[in-house]
Amino acid sequence: MGLKKFYGIFPIVALALPATTVLPFSGALAQSERILSFDVPAGRLSTALGVLSRQANISVIGTSAALGDIRTSTIKGQYTPRQALNLLFRGTPYQVRKVNDRTFRIERRSAIPRSNPVQSRAAKPIQATAPRPQPPNPIIVQATKRDFAMLDYPGGVDSVSLDGLTSGQLSEGLDGLLTKIPVTNSTALGSGRNKLFIRGIADSSFNGPTQSTIGMYLGEQRLLYSASNPDLRLYDMETIELLEGPQGTLYGAGAIGGVIRMVPAAPKIDRIRGSVWGSAMVTKGGDPGYDLGAMINLPTVEGQALRGVIYKGQSGGFIDDSRRDLEDVNRVRVEGGRLALRTEFSSIWSLDLSGFAQMTEARDGQYVDASLPGLTQSSRVGQRFDGDIFGLNMVLKGAIGEIDLLSSTGLVSHDLNTRYDATVLDGPGGGDLYDERRQVLLVDHETRLSGKIGNRFSWLLGGSALDHEDDIDQLFINLDGQDPPPFVNIVYDVREYALFGEASYQVQDGLTLTAGGRLAVTEGRTRRIFGAAPPVEPQTDETRFLPAAGLSVRLSDGIGAYLRYQQGFRTGGITVERTDNGTPQISRFESDRVRSVEAGLKGRLEGDAPIDFKLAGFYLRWNDIQADLIEPEGFTITRNIGDAEIFGLTFQSSAALSPNLNLRNSFFLNHSEVMRLTPNQGAISSMLPNIAPYGAQLDLQYTHQLAGDSVLVGSAGLNYHGRSVLDIGPTEQVRQGDYASADLSLIWRDPDWEVGLEAINITNTRGNRFAFGNPFTIRREQQEVPLRPFSLRLSVKTTF
Repeated sequence: MGLKKFYGIFPIVALALPATTVLPFSGALAQSERILSFDVPAGRLSTALGVLSRQANISVIGTSAALGDIRTSTIKGQYTPRQALNLLFRGTPYQVRKVNDRTFRIERRSAIPRSNPVQSRAAKPIQATAPRPQPPNPIIVQATKRDFAMLDYPGGVDSVSLDGLTSGQLSEGLDGLLTKIPVTNSTALGSGRNKLFIRGIADSSFNGPTQSTIGMYLGEQRLLYSASNPDLRLYDMETIELLEGPQGTLYGAGAIGGVIRMVPAAPKIDRIRGSVWGSAMVTKGGDPGYDLGAMINLPTVEGQALRGVIYKGQSGGFIDDSRRDLEDVNRVRVEGGRLALRTEFSSIWSLDLSGFAQMTEARDGQYVDASLPGLTQSSRVGQRFDGDIFGLNMVLKGAIGEIDLLSSTGLVSHDLNTRYDATVLDGPGGGDLYDERRQVLLVDHETRLSGKIGNRFSWLLGGSALDHEDDIDQLFINLDGQDPPPFVNIVYDVREYALFGEASYQVQDGLTLTAGGRLAVTEGRTRRIFGAAPPVEPQTDETRFLPAAGLSVRLSDGIGAYLRYQQGFRTGGITVERTDNGTPQISRFESDRVRSVEAGLKGRLEGDAPIDFKLAGFYLRWNDIQADLIEPEGFTITRNIGDAEIFGLTFQSSAALSPNLNLRNSFFLNHSEVMRLTPNQGAISSMLPNIAPYGAQLDLQYTHQLAGDSVLVGSAGLNYHGRSVLDIGPTEQVRQGDYASADLSLIWRDPDWEVGLEAINITNTRGNRFAFGNPFTIRREQQEVPLRPFSLRLSVKTTF
């Protein structure tokens, strides 16, 4: 890392140390509890909790707005305060732990034990014996940093449970899962190389030095700043949470499209648990694939547990290369793992130490030349990609009185190596192969406090610091062995320091106002070397304030509406462009900014066929858009291309047609228009790239209860992807999208085993997911990225 870099990181890591000084205050003396008379009427849990607290003269901390969604029965009789609280929370997703004689803490219960997986993994409205589906427990969204109930959060949000997915489906990674969420889309350059977009905020199809449009997190750890999606495999994850629209107030620079948070299963201190899984896939006209993995949860000493995951897999190739006379060249291999250690010092204080690593290796590009027959490309050399990522994280959680504290410090190292066939280049700098090597280092820290004042006011206050370095080497390699030094070396170094806060006030029952802001200071430095030329260090420092405001209204017990305003931004920097004779030169791009207004309606419509739904409409104004483009020679550059407006509408619903049959559907409408172009920026399309004007998804699931505790679940899914373009420029008007695909699956589960059979792309649709493979030949070839042909996959998992 080097001493200079270490001293730059040290102040950030040091911020984590003061948080550990609060540990001595976590202890509490145990005292006997008195038996009291209680008379708590039935009603909302939040109201009943207030009544019980007053009758017992106790304080309860860790409360959540979600308690207003839960109904309770009458509690009347002689109990200790602990007994009364246990009765009050019986059957809810929460439990109570004693802090001291007069203080109790509410916590979410652990996941349902694997000894009864039929309850936890089967879809909610599927019990064959139930006369009709019961209202689900409220979904708590932790990505909001204050445990909002989904119904009360004033904004678009998704929480996707992974319980119902097979190990084979989890092996598709985050890229595969997000195809099922209507507000998300991505490029399709290949696993570990894709850019993700939310709500149509898509800057370009190419990978350059611009900051990502989304924030991505593994638990509390930030995973990326400017790199592509590492596409972590989703084994042993609990949920995927997605916050839609700009999230600058809580998450800072880069989250202009939204935030994706993967929540891994935490170590459990109660008993040993484990699982082993595997899958095998065959693809029409391609190589077979496989996935293997295992998980172990191991209590070590009292109050401590270790949880580890290890996996390895291969996605078989199906694209041939006619020039090299090779078959199935686009094979991808992935291996990795995670390890987490949890220490519970008391009922309210815990420390989590975790690490992860994943290695992705693609043997060749994932594209074909549409002018050639079949699924075929033609290149002189293999265009491989290697992406290695690993990270370390420390999270301290607890409470000081009635104030919750969370402190997280993380480090991520991400190495990306990409090779392209560049034999088409002539003139200065020409060569046979073009290699780009990126070394990304990200260190971030955040400490935040949250709490409640009374039953109507909740708040959040925090500070964060981040240091990001992106070291890029661009070089040409001649096949004759005469390799020159790096053509360009450029290093981007960004630091961000921020204070942020947010508060919500319940004006009256069912009406809550939320407001917040973030004061962020960013310091950008860039170093570049062109051959033997001396380095230069352009500076991009700025201070930003990002406000947010929201209004949520409970229209009934099960339906809510909201209105939200939010902002986001990305930092500026420099890029390397080429003159007419091929000489590299420096060029600056400025920060861009997104302002968003959205309104929505969500909840459950009761009836013989209850319907859970979410409807959202939004308007976005995007100024000084940063976009990664490609020059005529094929080099990636970054420019501010202008301003744009985006209008959108999304709808999702899940209807229980019967106790065994469930229908889910979603659709989106999106209209983007470039309102202003920067000087010298040409355009043919007025719409932003990669974003189709509409798309839809339909999924039908049937569940049949078998003898004993086993269950059989069958599902059929249909997806339509609308037409979009590769880029707004005059030279990249390549069409993509405008295709439909269908999948089938049949899954059998009992408490210890799971067996799944999936038919993928049963119509064998070719499609064109992302019309780009090699930037140096995109103008000479009709490049397409097809869907995987018709495939069958068998998955098996056992749990102990």
